Amino acid sequence: MTIHPETIVVQPGALLATAPAEAMIEQLNVALAGHDLWLPVCPLTPGLRLGDLVAHNAGGRRRLAFGLIGRYVRAATLYAGDTILGGPTIKRATGLGLHRAIAGGGIDLGPLRDLTFSLRPLPAARACLSIRCADLGAACRLADGLLHRGLALSALAMAEGAGDTGLLLAELAGAPAVVERQAAELVAAARAAGAHAQRADDAAWGRWESLAESHLAAAHAIELTLPRASLPAFIDAARARAGRHGRTLTIWGDAGVGALYLRLSGPPAAEGQRCMEEIAGLARALGGELSTELGRGVRAHFSVTSDVSYRANAKRSPDTIHLFDTLRAIVGPRYLLTRPDDLMAYALDASIARSEGPPLAVALPASAAELVALMRVAAEHGLPVVSRGAGTGLAGGATPSPGALLIGLNRMDQIIIDRAQMVAHVGAGATTAEVQRAAEAVGLFYPPDPSSLSASTIGGNIACNAGGPRCVKYGVTADYVLGLTAVLADGGLTRWGDGLAGQGPDNGMAQLLVGSEGTLAVIAEATLRLLPLPAARRTAMAIFQSLDDACATVERIMASGVVPAAMELMDDTTIAAVEAYLQAGLPHDAGAMLLMLADGEPEAVEADSLALADLARRGAAVRVQVARSAAEEADLWRGRRAIAPALARIRPSRLGEDISVPLPQIAACVRRIKQVSVEHGLPIVVFGHAGDGNLHPNILFDPRDPTEAARLWPCAEAIFAVALELGGTLSGEHGIGTLKRPFMRRAVGESAIDIQRRIKQWLDPEGRMNPGKVFPDMI
Repeated sequence: MTIHPETIVVQPGALLATAPAEAMIEQLNVALAGHDLWLPVCPLTPGLRLGDLVAHNAGGRRRLAFGLIGRYVRAATLYAGDTILGGPTIKRATGLGLHRAIAGGGIDLGPLRDLTFSLRPLPAARACLSIRCADLGAACRLADGLLHRGLALSALAMAEGAGDTGLLLAELAGAPAVVERQAAELVAAARAAGAHAQRADDAAWGRWESLAESHLAAAHAIELTLPRASLPAFIDAARARAGRHGRTLTIWGDAGVGALYLRLSGPPAAEGQRCMEEIAGLARALGGELSTELGRGVRAHFSVTSDVSYRANAKRSPDTIHLFDTLRAIVGPRYLLTRPDDLMAYALDASIARSEGPPLAVALPASAAELVALMRVAAEHGLPVVSRGAGTGLAGGATPSPGALLIGLNRMDQIIIDRAQMVAHVGAGATTAEVQRAAEAVGLFYPPDPSSLSASTIGGNIACNAGGPRCVKYGVTADYVLGLTAVLADGGLTRWGDGLAGQGPDNGMAQLLVGSEGTLAVIAEATLRLLPLPAARRTAMAIFQSLDDACATVERIMASGVVPAAMELMDDTTIAAVEAYLQAGLPHDAGAMLLMLADGEPEAVEADSLALADLARRGAAVRVQVARSAAEEADLWRGRRAIAPALARIRPSRLGEDISVPLPQIAACVRRIKQVSVEHGLPIVVFGHAGDGNLHPNILFDPRDPTEAARLWPCAEAIFAVALELGGTLSGEHGIGTLKRPFMRRAVGESAIDIQRRIKQWLDPEGRMNPGKVFPDMI
């Protein structure tokens, strides 16, 4: 198929590109290179179509640093019904994340027509080093050691060399000064480990390209992901097993992510197949899983053609005394709440949503086993189930249905940091802040940072796909979920995702639960990806006379190649409210303010913070300040953190919304919201995460004033309409819950609603999981 350049649409200021699914990755990256951008997916085999790469959830040779293609899919258009999944925003918490779930082929929704991707700036510098080790096991051990040095590694490919030696191909990518310094560190580390490192170029990848070609042509081959620490032992065991069958193995892979590709010698035969099955068993015994990188491990769990149907929930009237006794036996008397006062405390979340009635009971399990037992009792008695974390949600997603069993997950708060594998095994009830502190204690970093992180739970973050200010550089919760343990409506315990690289055959199923708001299953535990803790950080503040100048600066920054770790916007009303509250010296006539955070290696932070300040000045900023100490940085962020109490001085209540729009539409969106404020006679302040287009319009009102209360929802509906007209979405990270449910059909379209409904019926045929949330007109 010939793809004409004009069919690839690039939006540099929005860091987005749309291309036909039939286009090849090379064609897309050629079109992007002129903008100094790329989609950082670099397969070892040339000529692969974008649609195939999504079906494999491929990452290619540089997935160690840049991850898998599923991380970059923002929208997909199906041929069937021109159905659009997702949309052109970085954040999107508007129903099921089908655009993410299709990556890896686990969710088959039919042929793809077009794909929209988020992009990254091309690295300013790269260095490639070839490292010869004593053997393949030594190469794996050296690679594991390099990963814990905090180097800007983009690749750590491994292969067998001459005479049983092991080869590593290490790549560094980033700021030139950082790359040069770390290249010298890498050479010294290799020498200390008894290996020899020398500079190489892209031609060195030829060995791995040939290995990939041979792997795809082989009769007996397998692709796996294992814990990195298990690679040497597995390689020895796999070779020994092949030897018992009179065969030899060719082994190569990506030591950085624990990916191995094994090819068995000899002709096709049943014995060869048995040998590969035994080797797969060895991998699973060591915590390994099949991979989909080259396409061999792809299998669909759900197809849009699957036969699913709604099954009416039989109205059973359980003997409540007997039922409560059964529930108490599971969680203990202290952790089953049935008193009216206790039930009313769980009938609310942090939003203005109100439940139609209290739950039947609140159960607080301490383990996955207790959760399974509770879900089985609920299934037996036909009880609706509502799961809940800390109740910090802002859309009514955790408000119970009358007569439901509400399951609070706060006691399931275990946190285990696997420093070697750089992952966290976390109970759904652990708070985001606790996970961050546990990671930072061992030099690691969990980036998602919703404003409620001190109270919000990981389970709640996953249910709403929360993000926070750091999303602009680091992505949202979905980008860190490697595996989930969940309990289905019938009480069945399931584990989806490989827990290693997010590239297992059922990764799409794990991604399906992210953002599902408890409507498909109850999340019990998660395995989360961690990063090295940034070595340095610095904040710059810029004040502008006009909102347009600030928003134009945002777009200019995002197209400049500098990706800030956070970029927060405050409009004039927000600035005035904060200044009245703090008296921090902010100008009363300021039109907008940007807070910009740079983090990473010290040299890069120094350069990036100065570049951000310079871009702000060129964007007509009237005042720019770069923090030079931790105290100065805290002062700069104090105003952003004071927004909530500052707004409470204007009106006693507020409806905090969470729209997300494409970056080029931020200024137009805020201007339109100002008009909505005038038209409805209610003050609206706008602040949010400018770098990813996630705005938080807050409608201020007095609930004691019936005229203001009556204007509230028409005002909110007008804001939703503005966001949708500008190509945005209802929610970036708060979710839909009950409050935005009436607007879902308009937001995603009837055909996408139908797909979401079918998936809901597949996993929850009786409709008992968090009923009345997210999906419009569900029985």
